[in-house]
Amino acid sequence: MKQFFCVLSVVLCLCSCNHSRQSKVAADENVFKYAQNVFARPGSDTVVVYCNWNTSRDSIVYVLSEIKKPSEINSIAALSTTDIAMLAELDAVDKITGVSDYFRISNEQVQMRYSQGLIQNVGTAMDVNVEALVALNPDIVITSAFSSSDIQKFQRSACPVIFTTDWQENTPLARVEWIKFIGRILGESEKADSVFSVIERNYLNTKSLAADVAEKPVVLAGAASNDIWYLPGGKSYVAALIDDAGGDFIGKDNDNTGSVVVNFEQILQQSQNADLWIGCDEKTVAELDAANKNYKLLTVYQKGAIYNRSKRCNANGGNDYWEYGYVRPDIVLADYMKIIHPELLPEYETVFLEKVKE
Repeated sequence: MKQFFCVLSVVLCLCSCNHSRQSKVAADENVFKYAQNVFARPGSDTVVVYCNWNTSRDSIVYVLSEIKKPSEINSIAALSTTDIAMLAELDAVDKITGVSDYFRISNEQVQMRYSQGLIQNVGTAMDVNVEALVALNPDIVITSAFSSSDIQKFQRSACPVIFTTDWQENTPLARVEWIKFIGRILGESEKADSVFSVIERNYLNTKSLAADVAEKPVVLAGAASNDIWYLPGGKSYVAALIDDAGGDFIGKDNDNTGSVVVNFEQILQQSQNADLWIGCDEKTVAELDAANKNYKLLTVYQKGAIYNRSKRCNANGGNDYWEYGYVRPDIVLADYMKIIHPELLPEYETVFLEKVKE
């Protein structure tokens, strides 16, 4: 524990590092090919994680050998579904002893271990119960760093914490490439690299099918809350999927990497020529109508070309699209392509996306 706190003290100091130093580091060889927010040299056990807070870019430096040896990691608190999905890909679910938002988790092995009392719930992803985490006493904690205050909060837990910012990556392959970081923590670098290589190859092979499409159907993405539509930005993760699947999309001209807030009237105007709508969570037209009475005003609604991401939801509402789908963007891309260009994958059946039923 003392070793870890020495590392964490250095980390907090490094969070004030300047951009020139970061640029110099980033210019060196990096084992991460797509991810922009994590850096490690080949053969090194030092990993730099970058955190983007509004206009600032801070960094956290981990010397993995000073945190825990892989042989000492038998108990992991994995506090997001994406962490669980990556651990599952590395056959390390049996090491998970703590989770948050249990009801959101789709992994059947985790569900079974939870029912057996082998896994404890320690709150929600946005509000972890630090006291429960301390009582659990895991060998390491893996969690997303959503804000700088998260780092301070977990410092009080006296548990070795690995912060990830994979959610800030803007492309599907960049997000899943963080499995290499998890692999290094567990001493499973070779396995993690192998898993990623298969996913990368599948993704690029599928992407290549749409490289020369003559026509690109126009996709309306996102969904509304009351009179506000949350539209994926032109440089976002969702935009990358649509583009790689051979689609055009509304909002492609903005440079936002997250969601863009647009009023419903603007969406009505901008989406008149949309061929497809992908991104709602409702499974039936009746559910869509109940969620927002304005949906029926959309031209694409009237066409009936509406697709949700809810094909794999559990009884509690947990959606495997945000778990297994996160680490299998090759499958998600195939889903998008099947909807946008069905002629390119005539025998394929979607896994995560499906047409909204009448």
